[in-house]
Amino acid sequence: MVTIQRKLKINKFIPMEYPVYHQDEADELGLEYTHWKDTKPGEYGVSDDGYVSLCIQRKDYKTGTESTFPYGKQWITSTSKLSFLEHHATGNYTGASTKTHMDKELQTRRAKNLADAYITYVMAGKSPDWEKLGQIYRPDQEKPVATVKRLLKTKGMKAMIEEKMKEVLTDKGIDEGFVLDVIKDAIDVAKVKEDSGNMIRAAKELSDFLDMKPKAKTQTDTLEMDITHQIADNYESAKKKLKATKTQPLEESNETFDNDSSQK
Repeated sequence: MVTIQRKLKINKFIPMEYPVYHQDEADELGLEYTHWKDTKPGEYGVSDDGYVSLCIQRKDYKTGTESTFPYGKQWITSTSKLSFLEHHATGNYTGASTKTHMDKELQTRRAKNLADAYITYVMAGKSPDWEKLGQIYRPDQEKPVATVKRLLKTKGMKAMIEEKMKEVLTDKGIDEGFVLDVIKDAIDVAKVKEDSGNMIRAAKELSDFLDMKPKAKTQTDTLEMDITHQIADNYESAKKKLKATKTQPLEESNETFDNDSSQK
């Protein structure tokens, strides 16, 4: 059994705890229930994945009928499904969607505008103006800067920025193939100049790029035995160009935003 606390208008927002039973538990307790689409308020209904709980509310609208359970709500149609486990996994008990509050937040226009603005600073090689970013994202917050920094540390926002950055770089002709070509050119230059130090740096860049860290050490140690001397001019300039388009690292965070702050 899982207990879910909800504050609902129907209960005058007084916290109420609702048990959710696995179907086997409900049978052992002798609970009577129907399929959730047929359940009336105050009766027990079973979800499509086999969990039993009270139907809190059932409302008819012009567009259809919506049924509310402690772990979520769903429209009643011939194809609609209601899954307790999907809602429970994300902690989203308030709507028909099983997306996390963060997933929904990242779909908002304000989050997308923030990502675009942040990338603009990075592409220009400038440090972000946190005050401006705070005003772009959540000017309604008491501390917009703290709110923006907190969001930028989350995995979801980092993934969004990385994806948008790839799109920008691709438009400029800079993609994975370009990066590999630059590193390969650097290695070729290092070979000609018999520059072991630069050869090792280029090989390390390549190993990091291909995510082959354990194998790369053996490979670079072998390469170092054959070659010696000075930084390649081509390699240095290529690295500077790449650095100008490189996203600044952010610490990862699994922090989620509360429902109220993510819905505006």
